[in-house]
Amino acid sequence: MSFKNRSSLFTNILGGLLFSGVALQANAIPFEVDITVDNSYALYYGTETQATNFVGSDSDWTTTESYAFDLPTNNFIYVVTQSDIAVAQGFLAQFTNLLNNDRFYSNDPQWQVTATGRYGFAPYSGTTSDFAELTSQLLLANAGNNPSGGWVATTAGDGNGASPWGLRPEIDAAARWSWYSSNGDTNPTSPGFNHDEYLIFRIAVDAQEVPEPGSLLLMGLGLLGLCAARKRRA
Repeated sequence: MSFKNRSSLFTNILGGLLFSGVALQANAIPFEVDITVDNSYALYYGTETQATNFVGSDSDWTTTESYAFDLPTNNFIYVVTQSDIAVAQGFLAQFTNLLNNDRFYSNDPQWQVTATGRYGFAPYSGTTSDFAELTSQLLLANAGNNPSGGWVATTAGDGNGASPWGLRPEIDAAARWSWYSSNGDTNPTSPGFNHDEYLIFRIAVDAQEVPEPGSLLLMGLGLLGLCAARKRRA
């Protein structure tokens, strides 16, 4: 299912709940992010077409950074990272919804990645020029006009604890190092790819909130019951 379809599904459920009079937490979710990337990274969020907020960056893969901030439910999380060394490379992280403690990882299948073909231009700060650079590449990726032909699936490699990185105790053992596989390699984190470009990873903030099919059925039955009760009262 595409991000667009997931978003539409979420929107339809949200509209139905509002119509039925169910109160909802409003438009932002407090998240905690624990992250490390080999070689380096910058963490942003924004809309599907524009980066709007810079969260932080780091160039030391031997450390794990933690960030806490509020994420609008209609936004995307963006992770920018350089792919420039033909040895092990990877993205390892966990993202925790602080409202309900739901958690997803860097190897979640809902992540997407795009290759920019641009070396030495990676946006790693909150400057106007870096926002402009990142936003321009988001628009190219959305249109499919870049080296990867738009957004593609990420590929998960070794798990947390694998060589050469070792165990990152701040991140769950369930997390796996993930990367962009340009040639079909099933483990692109080792030995890595010398792309000489920067990559952009993204995931929709509300992607992990879509209920399982069984939950959707129960929710739908609940909404139908509310509608039927209203008709009987009328």
